[in-house]
Amino acid sequence: MEKIAIIGAGTMGHCFAMLFAQGGHQVCLNDTSEGILDRAKRLISANLETLAQADLFDLKERPAVEARIKYTTDLAQATAGADLVIEAIFEDVQAKKELFRELDRLAPPEAVLASNTSYLDIYKYVETGRPEKIIITHWFAPPHIIPLVEIVPGPQTSSETIAFTKKILERLGKTTIVLKKYLPGFIANRLQMAINLEVLYLLDNGYATAEEIDTAVKSSFALRTPLIGVVQRFDFTGMDMIQRALKNKAYQPPEVRGRSDAVDALVAQGRMGVVSGKGFYDYEGRSTEEIMRKRDINLLKLRNFLGELE
Repeated sequence: MEKIAIIGAGTMGHCFAMLFAQGGHQVCLNDTSEGILDRAKRLISANLETLAQADLFDLKERPAVEARIKYTTDLAQATAGADLVIEAIFEDVQAKKELFRELDRLAPPEAVLASNTSYLDIYKYVETGRPEKIIITHWFAPPHIIPLVEIVPGPQTSSETIAFTKKILERLGKTTIVLKKYLPGFIANRLQMAINLEVLYLLDNGYATAEEIDTAVKSSFALRTPLIGVVQRFDFTGMDMIQRALKNKAYQPPEVRGRSDAVDALVAQGRMGVVSGKGFYDYEGRSTEEIMRKRDINLLKLRNFLGELE
């Protein structure tokens, strides 16, 4: 099994480490502070318990999985002997540029260097002596439950790097899509951003409450989307109907303002979402771990049910 280095032990990185360890890989998880790494250990343990509750993991295997993960604040130690290095730090051009410069210097020459960026074009600013081994692997939260990983090669990424990346991810049970070329937001995030603009337009202009919008979505198109997606829906609607609908120019997409009144108001009140116990919704004093565990168990039940329908 290949050795994997994960750089960044936050929301996504700790899950990456757990997944690769479950797949039998030796993993080194790196971050800048021991405190972040300690929290990652606790979250990994909690995630394994959640998977066990959904009958997707045997807790007897937990000691072996956890033993495959090493934790370090030393980047050189993390990348030593690595076959694949995945960067999962925050979205900042300069930070990623500096990190990739160090990864290129420290990681073995044959190692593939991957970024989990969701919208930055790393190929424009990453300085490396191995451009054929640079690739984007865009995962979705929570990555130990959501199967998709978008693989986005750069103009110089080799076919061998693409094949290696696709193979190692699919061995973990991930669903992969390889984009033909880079574009901001890739596939899923572009679709989500379009929905985000509409949601915030409705909220900012007082057309509906957060609860009403969520009810509208969950009780309508969200029910069919897991089964027929958003393109196959056209087939069920009929192309002649779609053609006529496109001629109706009454609909105008919202302006891209770069901000939201509703979001700004919540931030000003310290309502940051699940992490603070309140956002658009009030989570009534429940811990972050409790809220996420309930979400994750329900997602796993839904994923399992949808798998039975295929």
